[in-house]
Amino acid sequence: MAQNFSLSIKIFYGVVGILTTLAIDASLSQPLQAQDTDLETLCRLFPLNSRCQQVPGRTPVPPAPAPLPPTQPLPPTQPVPPAPRPVPPSQPAPLPPRTLRLLEERSGFAVSGTVGTPGIGAQVTGRIFPNLNARIGFSGLSFNTEFTESDITYETDVDLRTIPAFVDYFPNEDSGFRLTGGLVYNGNQASGVAQTSTSAANASYQIGNSTFPVAQVGTLEAEVDFPDFAPYIGVGWGNPVAFGKRWGFFMDLGVMFQRSPDVSLTAPGAASNPILASELEREREDLEDALGRFRFYPVLQVGVTYQF
Repeated sequence: MAQNFSLSIKIFYGVVGILTTLAIDASLSQPLQAQDTDLETLCRLFPLNSRCQQVPGRTPVPPAPAPLPPTQPLPPTQPVPPAPRPVPPSQPAPLPPRTLRLLEERSGFAVSGTVGTPGIGAQVTGRIFPNLNARIGFSGLSFNTEFTESDITYETDVDLRTIPAFVDYFPNEDSGFRLTGGLVYNGNQASGVAQTSTSAANASYQIGNSTFPVAQVGTLEAEVDFPDFAPYIGVGWGNPVAFGKRWGFFMDLGVMFQRSPDVSLTAPGAASNPILASELEREREDLEDALGRFRFYPVLQVGVTYQF
C-alpha cells in the first residue's frame, strides 16, 4: 500500500510539472503573438528580421556588398612640392639701347636742307652700316662783290657750285659725332671787270709795274676758275638716319682742298702793245698768287634733316 501511495505521489508531481511547463510556455507565447499582430512596429525596430522582408510598401534593405578581393598595396607616392609663391608684379626691365633702336627702325634714308659757306643746298643720306653713312648733295649761291688787288678794284660776280659726295663715320654709333671724308665736284668760279678810281679823262690802270691809260688798255677783265674736283675732310655732329629719328639737326665743319685757282686776265689793248701784254702777264701772276689763299676753302654748314 505504501508503494502505491508513493507511485501516486510521483504521478501527481509529474502531472503538475507537465501542466506548469505548459502554462509557462503559454505565458511566454503571448508577447510573440502580440508582436505578430504589430509586424510593422517589429520591422521598424528590427529591420533586419527575416519576417520584415515581405512587408508591403517597404523597400527591402539591400544585402551588404560582398567584400572586395585583396589588392596589391599602392606604391608610395612622392610628396607634392608646394606651389611657388606668386611673384609680385614689377616694372619690366628696360630694353638695351641697340634693341630699342631696332624696334624703332625707319627707312634709313633722309633728305636735308643745308645752308653755309658752300651756299644753299640739299642732300640725300643713306645708311650703309649702323655707324657708316653715305650722302650726296648740291649747293650753290651767286652774289656780287668787289675785289681789290694791286690797286685795281674788280666788280666781281661769284658763282658757287659744288656737288659733294661724302662718307660719314661714327666712332660711337650711339653718339652724333662723326668724321667725314669725300670728294667734291667743284664748279666755283668768278669773273670781274676792273674799275677805275679817277675821272674818265684821266682814268688809268696800274698794271704790273707800269701805268696805262684806260683808253689804251680797254676793258680789263679777270676770270677765276678752280680744278673740277676737290678732296674734303672734316668733322660734324648729327646723324640724319639714326634709328627711330624722323626730324633732326646736323652741322659740318671741314676744309675743301680746291687748290690754287686758274686766273686769266685779258685786255683788248694788249694785242697791239707788247709792253702792256708783258705787264698784264705779271699782273695775272700776282692776282693768281693773291687768290691762292682760297685753295683751302672753309666749309661750315648746318641743316635740318627728315628721315622717311
